[in-house]
Amino acid sequence: MEMFRDYKKGGYNLEGTQVTDQRLISLIILITLADNSALISGEKIKRKGVVKYVCRVK
Repeated sequence: MEMFRDYKKGGYNLEGTQVTDQRLISLIILITLADNSALISGEKIKRKGVVKYVCRVK
């Protein structure tokens, strides 16, 4: 559910880009790769036990 919110208004504002067709598909793929990369990096940090030193900027 977090990913859906991020795509809409939570950060990527995908609707605001107003791209269509192939460019929209390319943008979604790029955002998905970036999101998964961030998720994997976060999991690695979590496993190392340094979570208390890394936080999300609010």
